[in-house]
Amino acid sequence: MKKEELSIKSVYDELPLGISVRIPEQSPIGIIQFVHGMSEHRGRYHDVMEYFTQVGYITVIHDHRGHGESVHRSEDYGYFYKNGSDAIVEDAHQVTLYIKKRFPGLPLILIGHSMGSMVVRCYTRKYDKDIDGLIVCGSPSRNSMAKLGLFLVNIMSKIKGEYYRSTLVQKIAFGAFNRNIQNPKSENSWICSNEEVVKEYDNDSRCGFIFTLNGFDTLFKLMICTYKKTGWALSNPTLPIIFIAGEQDPCIVNRKAFERAAAFMSERGYQNCEKKLYSKMRHEILNETGKERVWDDIRRWIEKQRLNS
Repeated sequence: MKKEELSIKSVYDELPLGISVRIPEQSPIGIIQFVHGMSEHRGRYHDVMEYFTQVGYITVIHDHRGHGESVHRSEDYGYFYKNGSDAIVEDAHQVTLYIKKRFPGLPLILIGHSMGSMVVRCYTRKYDKDIDGLIVCGSPSRNSMAKLGLFLVNIMSKIKGEYYRSTLVQKIAFGAFNRNIQNPKSENSWICSNEEVVKEYDNDSRCGFIFTLNGFDTLFKLMICTYKKTGWALSNPTLPIIFIAGEQDPCIVNRKAFERAAAFMSERGYQNCEKKLYSKMRHEILNETGKERVWDDIRRWIEKQRLNS
């Protein structure tokens, strides 16, 4: 396969966006665009990208603004610049247009993990006509306190400034995520049962950083946008959609909340929504013990959509 690491400028504000592309040796059968989660970077997805490239797909991923190489300076990790909740969605759509222009005529599947799952749903709200399938992975279920969190962050920003990193807000948002794990060896044990994955995450300076208040403003606005009932373009009502998550993922809250999140898309008018939970798996099912089964299931789901299209 051909491996590319490059940078393009965001059309939103000319921020450099770090991008990875993997191109198969054989004629490609489609494109898979990954959209990563909070406080991580695109490099953590290279293994799963290369799996899909080996079976014939062009794969692409970019670092979100405020992550990886998509920053003006390293101090900007967790900072999304101006109008972050709009910009992060436009960045993802720009990558779609970039890769489709390079490789025209191929179906494109969009897969978003965690915070990225909110980005891709806000993306779909505007641009569903530009994708041929949507995979919502490790999705945060609706949080009715998001507006209150946004209010708190806005008040704190006026006092501390938008670059301030609040351990209080961090604790409110994520402090209880380890509560169902016996003897956790890390504050990030909730992300994966594979201790090596957690250790690599803990030791990676590009992961696990606390968002700035500007970052939490973006995060709460993404949550509100994701579960907003109005404003959906619904240009592609037959868009195939699947929600996937680990049964032990604290982000989904519980099975009932996970099912409500999937049902929300059906209620917006999408006619082809599915869901699947994986037992004994936590948040990062793409990195979990047994991840190959998840990868294979995704491949089969995509192939089913191609055959039925």
